[in-house]
Amino acid sequence: MTEDEQLLSDYSKEVYGVSYGPENNLTVSQLIESHKTLREKFRVWNGERSEASRLWYEQGYGFGVKNAAENTIMLEDLRKMSVQEFVNLIGSDDF
Repeated sequence: MTEDEQLLSDYSKEVYGVSYGPENNLTVSQLIESHKTLREKFRVWNGERSEASRLWYEQGYGFGVKNAAENTIMLEDLRKMSVQEFVNLIGSDDF
C-alpha cells in the first residue's frame, strides 16, 4: 500500500468511524467531489452572510439616526430654557 493509499484508508476510518469497512475506503475523486460541494456551500453561505451583515448594518445605522433625531435637543432650544426647565429635563425625582 502506498503512502497516499494509507492516508486515504486512515481518513476513511476517521470519517466512517465504527461503521468503517474496507469497502468504505474513500477515493481521490470522492474527496475532490466532496471538497467542491463544500466550497460551493461555503460560497453560498458566505454570500448570504455578507448580505445579512450589510442589511443589519443599514438597519442599525437607520435606528441610530432615528433615535438621535428623536432624542436631540437643539442648542438654540437649550439656550431658551431656564435652569429649572433644564434640570427638569435631565433629572428625575426617583432617588
